[in-house]
Amino acid sequence: MRPPRVLQFILGGSSLLVPVIAATHSYDARTLVEYGVGFVVLVAATAGAWWMDRRSPPSPGAARTGRAINVGLALGLLWVIEISINNFVAPPNPARDHIDNAFWALIAASILVFSTQAAYQAHRWRDGVNAGTWSGFTSGAVACCMALCLTVFGMTAILHDPINIAEWSARGPQTGAPSMASYFAAETFAGALLHLTVLGIVMGALLGALGGAVGKGIRVARRPSPAP
Repeated sequence: MRPPRVLQFILGGSSLLVPVIAATHSYDARTLVEYGVGFVVLVAATAGAWWMDRRSPPSPGAARTGRAINVGLALGLLWVIEISINNFVAPPNPARDHIDNAFWALIAASILVFSTQAAYQAHRWRDGVNAGTWSGFTSGAVACCMALCLTVFGMTAILHDPINIAEWSARGPQTGAPSMASYFAAETFAGALLHLTVLGIVMGALLGALGGAVGKGIRVARRPSPAP
């Protein structure tokens, strides 16, 4: 399957999970709005990825986007590992925070290096931005899908996490949530959208812009000086 189609499949599958979560765990107007907004965001992202794929005929630019999506899929697997460690291994703090920071730093550094290389090879700053945005977007989409799958199929792990149990004991009565499952469904859903938007698209675009500037700068610095 072509990389853009894989991205569309991930986003489309994620959007289908949202009504399931809303039907199972929404408990007031706020959570219903949260799930509704998330559903719209995911449908829009799916449509955007489909539209970009449809309007991009086979070309060097489309090939570079495909490579960026493949890199994003690989980085998304790192997010999957990080989410799995947090929820199935459930290490205590501060070890969990150190693990989270290590995965975040590795993913961010990878996007920056990839964007720098893309801009250097293409001699263009915008190729770095494209590389960072698409790789970040895709990695965030994978992380988002993993979090939503965890909510639908792995709620037992969330409910048995000692850190989550302590949080619910301390904050549960003030949240208005009728159950621990409903509370953490909303929390995990918010984290899923955070990975897609902020840690995915926004971080990818910013690192792509930085990497593009660095890559273009290195290319310019290495350009041979004109003969006198």
